[in-house]
Amino acid sequence: MSHPGNIREKIMNSKMIFKHLLMAVLGGISISLILISVVHASNMLEDISFASIPGDKVQVVLKFSESAAEPGTFTIDSPARIALDFPDTGLALERKRQTIGIGLARSITAVSAGGRTRVVLNMVTLSKYSTEINGNNVIITIDEANLSRSTASLGRNTIKDIDFRLGDEGEGNIIITFSEPPRNVNLKQEFKKLLVEIENVSLPEDLERRLDVNDFNTPISFIDTFASGKNIKMLVDTKGEFDHLGYQAGRTFAIEVKGLTKAQREARQKAKFGYSGERLSLNFQDIEVRAVLQLIADFTGKNMVTSDTVSGSITLRLKNVPWDQALAIILKTKGLGMREEGNVMRVALAEELAAIEKQELEAKKQIADLLPLVTETIQLQFVLASSVIALLDDMGASEASKNHASDTSGGDVDVEEGASYVSSRATILADDRTNKLIVRDTAHNIAQLRKLIKEIDTPTRQVLIDARIVSASDKFERDMGLNWSFASKNSAGNLKNRGFSSTVQTTDGTVDLGQAQKNILGITFGLLNSSYLVDLEISASQIEGTSEIVSSPRVVTTNGNPALIRAGDEIPYLEQSENGNTVAFKGAVLELKVIPLIIPGNKINMQLNIKKDNVSDLVPIGLGSAPSIQTREIETSVLVDNGDTVVLGGIFERDKQRLQDFVPILGNIPVIGAAFKINKNKDTKNELIIFITPKIMDETLSVR
Repeated sequence: MSHPGNIREKIMNSKMIFKHLLMAVLGGISISLILISVVHASNMLEDISFASIPGDKVQVVLKFSESAAEPGTFTIDSPARIALDFPDTGLALERKRQTIGIGLARSITAVSAGGRTRVVLNMVTLSKYSTEINGNNVIITIDEANLSRSTASLGRNTIKDIDFRLGDEGEGNIIITFSEPPRNVNLKQEFKKLLVEIENVSLPEDLERRLDVNDFNTPISFIDTFASGKNIKMLVDTKGEFDHLGYQAGRTFAIEVKGLTKAQREARQKAKFGYSGERLSLNFQDIEVRAVLQLIADFTGKNMVTSDTVSGSITLRLKNVPWDQALAIILKTKGLGMREEGNVMRVALAEELAAIEKQELEAKKQIADLLPLVTETIQLQFVLASSVIALLDDMGASEASKNHASDTSGGDVDVEEGASYVSSRATILADDRTNKLIVRDTAHNIAQLRKLIKEIDTPTRQVLIDARIVSASDKFERDMGLNWSFASKNSAGNLKNRGFSSTVQTTDGTVDLGQAQKNILGITFGLLNSSYLVDLEISASQIEGTSEIVSSPRVVTTNGNPALIRAGDEIPYLEQSENGNTVAFKGAVLELKVIPLIIPGNKINMQLNIKKDNVSDLVPIGLGSAPSIQTREIETSVLVDNGDTVVLGGIFERDKQRLQDFVPILGNIPVIGAAFKINKNKDTKNELIIFITPKIMDETLSVR
């Protein structure tokens, strides 16, 4: 038998052997992992080169020791940087930072840490870029001609950040940060959504996204931000009933969305319902109306005066109804009316109350007719005095009988409750020399007239209409062919032309290549010892031409008023009549008619009529001729944002001709007939394009 101590020793030895074996295995695994990581990190960045390539592009080449892997990329707006991450890659560069200085690329930096290498391109401003893997090289191409959407174009505001924060009372706060203070941010509620419209602002690509903020337990669920042309829109999805507030502070615009408490929801419900009185219940059978009114007066604690004409009884059963609703139902049922003055309610028949009010109005009118008249002058700044009188005349004398109870003040004797801006005894004169109104009326009516004039005597906004009319033409002509001429001399030695065409020849039989035929190559053949000459003209002419006529009419007008600008010539021509020939004129003008109308949101609605005339060919008329006028006209109505350019339309014309001038019979012979033909090809293109740019002019005037 084995001793127990020996058994225990054997067990301990076995444990020690197993422990050493386990440590050896783990050590081997760790060494393998280290070797694997070394193998994976064996790819090294060995060289960086860069150059400028055609098309406003900069190319940066990263050379690795082995096949390059696809890098992870990201960009930063401020400062402008393009970063590329290469996993399991080391550095073998002499210089980790190099200056580029080409185009928008400033410098490039490479750093390595934790088996990863990052290459950072420092830019002047972000631009579109692309990466391409070619064997051991990674090629980065920066396209400077197309700036990235993450950067704003010159002169445009940019959204820098969109943040969501939870308020102390459970409200949700949306914080929009701009590169400069925004000019126009519109916030409105549409059903269960909030719509934010920001004009003329650019949005970086990384901010064009959806934010899910449901986990914050606020009335806001989602925030969607996206670009819409030159503007930015933000849709805020909400849940439950809420109240919102938007305010701007410098370069920040904040939107606060707060859920309603139970009391606030009840108050809003009451406002929608229309009755907000304390609720009561009434259940009576054939009870006198006066008694019910007394019960309501006791319930509300208000004073009530009931007319003697109120009589009769009523049966009603109302449960948990606001007292003001119950009172309105009782009054309508019995044909009664109520007037409340302070904490006193007066109840009477509706006809009786109307008669009392009519008597009061007539009494006040009689008092107003006895009020003294005063004379005052009102200075106008932006509106003509005669225009104000015309406006008052258009209002009519009937305005004087309308009830302007809101204009009364404390029941003063000089307050005419039924009066308008002027009374029937008023006299108003216009002094155009000083642009003043001379008014004779009661003091109260003159004060009312001053309020009206203060509202309408404001500067009218002006609009600058900048038009560019481009008329472009492209002309191409080509003449190819041969001209033959045959001549002989008579007995007197004179040259007789018997040619196939009107070739110009001199007296000695040669071809005349003058100014009119400078593109014609002429060859003359003479037969020796003969009285005959044969002329051959090789016609090879080609004309190409491109022309562009630009007209830029500009006109300034006030909002809603038409403007006209016209420039051109009056073309004279002879006109026949019974009394003989007379000189008449026809206009060939460039004309721009426009009526701009500024609408909310800095948009401009324009009614446009643009006409451009050109003098064309002369047309025979009777014994003389008159010029024809080529007219091009566009009439339309467009809606444009302030400062934007709209292309109204283009008129495209193309004249394509192909002519042949050939000798009969000879020109029809195959192959040989080409020597007796002249081919003329003509292709003319004309296009008219009109650009319109409206701009709202600044109302402020600088004083020097």
